[in-house]
Amino acid sequence: MDGWVEVATFEKEDSKFEMEKKRIEELALDVGLMPEKVIKVQEENKLTILIHPVFYDYFQG
Repeated sequence: MDGWVEVATFEKEDSKFEMEKKRIEELALDVGLMPEKVIKVQEENKLTILIHPVFYDYFQG
């Protein structure tokens, strides 16, 4: 996932993970972006929420 920015890491898929993912998806919609294009979940030892670098500017603001 070259260039994508890690914004959150979770041990397992639980309510905290779902709430954070939903919050980030809603932010993407608020700025006119499609969540499925700018947010990814990487599943290795942990769950990591990654966002596209273009969305990162909105995410930080």
